[in-house]
Amino acid sequence: MGFGRLLYWHTLQAYRSLVNKDLKKLFCLSVPRYLLHGAEMCSFALMINMIVMLMVEPLVHCLGSTEDMIGFTCEAWTDGMSLTYAVCLVAGIFLYSILVLEIGNISIELSEYRVLCLHAFKQVMLCIAVVSITIFTFSFAITGMILTREATNLSGEEWTDLGRVITTLVQLTVGLMDLGELHSVAEESPFLLIVVSLFMVVVYSFFFNLLVSQFCGVYSSLAADIKGHARLARGETILETLKTIEWKRWKTFVTSLALDRRVDFEEGDIGLAGGIKAFEAALEHPVSKDQIVRFGGQTDPSLPWPEHSCGEENSTEKMIQRTIQKSLQKMLGKKAVGSIDDTSSSHPSSSHRSDISG
Repeated sequence: MGFGRLLYWHTLQAYRSLVNKDLKKLFCLSVPRYLLHGAEMCSFALMINMIVMLMVEPLVHCLGSTEDMIGFTCEAWTDGMSLTYAVCLVAGIFLYSILVLEIGNISIELSEYRVLCLHAFKQVMLCIAVVSITIFTFSFAITGMILTREATNLSGEEWTDLGRVITTLVQLTVGLMDLGELHSVAEESPFLLIVVSLFMVVVYSFFFNLLVSQFCGVYSSLAADIKGHARLARGETILETLKTIEWKRWKTFVTSLALDRRVDFEEGDIGLAGGIKAFEAALEHPVSKDQIVRFGGQTDPSLPWPEHSCGEENSTEKMIQRTIQKSLQKMLGKKAVGSIDDTSSSHPSSSHRSDISG
């Protein structure tokens, strides 16, 4: 996505948000609501990054210079511009890669992994924030110790001021510092060694292990319905894409699908409308019993439906009668049930005889 297209798209979205008053208060500023989504936020940051890169572009600054333009060695392009350009270059590559990863929503499996990474990323940011606060707290404490008599005889330069102490603790946290360098600290200032050891216990044994347990908790909470989260994420991407499509183009696409036409199950077997016909092998989804009930005769809708066979109803009635007879046999006995059956069977015959005699 080029810089001109990014600038045009964000200008159009900002104009629509202002016209529709689709704004949200963020601190003391009114921000368009579309910028609160992850992809749009990265896209806007990429546009700002490209604007900054254009401002410090070496080709622009060295354009009127007679010096080497290919090597960017003109005096107009300073070291500060070079550093800014390098930082923006790295940030732009990462932002563009994040936007490209949005294609992962097409696949459900990739979308599941993306949802897990997004939820785990929140826990990582919380851990980094807490570890940063811990680094600043211990740095101020160690800097205060430097003013005491116990820490004045330190030979190392990494404990002399606040900036170097913060750098040393960051190296300890990331694992870039050799622990063998702490032997001199143990001989010169045992109390400082205790403070540094306490810092390492808090960071390594507590915060980092807590981060691992948070990862396990995030996975266990999302594992049951991770597919639903992935489908929701993909649905959100589809809806955001549909908003950018023109209505006339979308209407033409829907008309070409012919969703109002009935779909044929087979030749002459017309089914429901609203579907897209697709062929498959007969062995893929075998059905032992035909789910479509067919009746012979005319197809006039005013004619009544033909009746089903009464075999199932008769069998149900017989089962009910047998159940009643078994219950009566248990309560009254076999003789009483037999006399009741005899009287019930004699009534229709006696009535028939009286009708004949009459």
